[in-house]
Amino acid sequence: IVTSSLYENIPKGMYIMNYANHKNKNYMKKIILALVLASVSVTCFGCNKKDSEAGDPTLETQETLSLEQAKWPLTFSHDIGAEDDADATEEPKEDATEGDAKSTQESAKASTAAAPDKSVTVTEHVEVTDASGQPVTDAAGVVQTEVVNVTEKVQVTNPSGQPVTNASGTVQTEVVNVTQAPPATDANNSGTDAATEPETVAYTPVIDVCRAYWLDMSQTCDFFFDGEFLVINFQVNEGIPDGNYPVTFKKTDIASWDVKKWDPVCINGEVAVNSEITAQDDLPESDFGLKINSVAAKQGDTVQVTIDLSNNPGFCGFVVEVEYDKSAMKIISTKSGADFDSVVNYVAE
Repeated sequence: IVTSSLYENIPKGMYIMNYANHKNKNYMKKIILALVLASVSVTCFGCNKKDSEAGDPTLETQETLSLEQAKWPLTFSHDIGAEDDADATEEPKEDATEGDAKSTQESAKASTAAAPDKSVTVTEHVEVTDASGQPVTDAAGVVQTEVVNVTEKVQVTNPSGQPVTNASGTVQTEVVNVTQAPPATDANNSGTDAATEPETVAYTPVIDVCRAYWLDMSQTCDFFFDGEFLVINFQVNEGIPDGNYPVTFKKTDIASWDVKKWDPVCINGEVAVNSEITAQDDLPESDFGLKINSVAAKQGDTVQVTIDLSNNPGFCGFVVEVEYDKSAMKIISTKSGADFDSVVNYVAE
């Protein structure tokens, strides 16, 4: 249990990472507590011991967290949403009913604007008749038919949708062709029934977050390595449209043993589904950099997205958040990268 008096005596410089506005504070408080208390145990242990020997009863009972305890294994969490920080000022929300109505109207307008009219005129075979209304037959006595458009009589309306009337108040009508959507066809346009075609899933992007955090102050030093850092395995959902689905950094809080916060150059990536991968920048030659490596995939594939780093200045704790579209893909597993894992295990031994 940390008392308020202990917090009052913590030098401001001991705060290693600034998580004051972070949405998920349960994880952050653990890391802040470990970093702060571990620093306090290093800087204050000697004077506490000296003062206790002098007979100060309050300092004799004060406990500090050992460096061996200031350690958390690499942990991932996802399906945690991509909302803004909980402490951030929220914008006023519209009335739910009004907002839903506006959203529906805007979606309808967008669909109408984006989708061209692919309807076809409905036709039917009718008998050919002569001037007296009798069926016309050929030399063999077969009744002749012809293909005509199916029409219907509808009211004429003005731009606001109101019926148009003439001077005497009679509603005006007009004859229009009846139309319908064309039947589904296979790749050879052979008219295969739509029921045999693969089902297309309605697609709406939903951005989510995968968070990774880790801390090890037990070695009283930083960890140095370059190469493969973190690994996220995705399964691409069936039925999604072809395209490029971004996988991007949302947050990179990385801190060193000597109370430095690093700000790496971040290079985002993507999962290209039946699409060409967008060209990516290389990791910087001299600056600290993080890169999400893009991959190609097809619907239903399982792909491995790796995060690499270069010119690592050394760190002993981090929180890294990555955003992805969970309507397009889901996370099936996560792990430490080979280079990060080997160095941590080696130092820990």
